[in-house]
Amino acid sequence: MKCTNCGADFASDQLKCPYCGTVNEHALKLAKELQTYDEAYEKKRDELLETGANQVLRHLTFGLGIVFLVIAIVSFGFVAFFQYRFSGKSSYEVTGARLAQNKEKISQYLDEGQYIRAYLLASTTDPTGEHFANYPEYAAELNDIYNYSLILVGVLQSMDSMNEGDNYAALQDTDVISIQIFYSSGGDSAVKEELTREVDGYLKNYYRLTDEEIETLKTLKSGKQFTLEGSADIEEVTKRRMEAYFEE
Repeated sequence: MKCTNCGADFASDQLKCPYCGTVNEHALKLAKELQTYDEAYEKKRDELLETGANQVLRHLTFGLGIVFLVIAIVSFGFVAFFQYRFSGKSSYEVTGARLAQNKEKISQYLDEGQYIRAYLLASTTDPTGEHFANYPEYAAELNDIYNYSLILVGVLQSMDSMNEGDNYAALQDTDVISIQIFYSSGGDSAVKEELTREVDGYLKNYYRLTDEEIETLKTLKSGKQFTLEGSADIEEVTKRRMEAYFEE
């Protein structure tokens, strides 16, 4: 553009003529407009950022509130359930015709060899749990089934471990304790005899114990040390035996 004073050429965005110093009104006006625009932009941006932060905070607070509310409701539900479960008003406190019907079912399950089913019915309909106060005539058998179920859980966990890649999951000390409790429990009912044969089978065919070792384990009281091949590391010994068995 040309200077209005001296007529020299210079860039249109220069605020003054480089030759005579005359102010370029057009560039000055444009600069002020840009400054005004920048200030307005910065102000609007700050407002949007502040508003967005407040919205995020509100949403976050609301979300956390919902989560804590759900946790509180679930916790209250569990507490209320267990209080009700072991209260005198609980529906688990069966009496009269319902109790008689349950006893008939438990007797039927025991006769049919459905031992775990008999135990589950008794334990879930008696507020004393494994004491079986509602079913005293079956308490001995049900207690044996309960102890057997602990052993069965250990066997199933061992099998799961093998499925997950441990080809020689073995007998553990906690399993030995459960087995000792089972063997040392009183009673010589038909249920105990049959379950004992099953436990014997697990120890012999799955954990590779000999008949003599099984008999030794039967004679030990609960809590007494049981060893294999002179080692207290039951898991290591049984695992080594299983390796040798599978390699044959």
